[in-house]
Amino acid sequence: MDYFKRRRQFEVTLRDKLAKLERDHVNRIERSEVEEMGQRFELDGDEARKLFVDARGDVWQGEFVESDDEPGWEAVELKRVPSVGSAPDDSSV
Repeated sequence: MDYFKRRRQFEVTLRDKLAKLERDHVNRIERSEVEEMGQRFELDGDEARKLFVDARGDVWQGEFVESDDEPGWEAVELKRVPSVGSAPDDSSV
């Protein structure tokens, strides 16, 4: 599968996951969940985390929860996420 296609599928899955969390009244996503989603699309943990962080402001808003065990963040406390799943297809990608 082409890298850009895998990346796009990850982004759609992320939107869907965040929308489901919102519907279920869950306001937190774990870093491990983001990394596991990335693995489904053959993205390593670093790339999945980068795409997630890059989506901040466009797809979600929230605050990072710093990890006590390792450098970086362990989760995000979500403040705003999309109310619906997948965004309309953008043919410019």
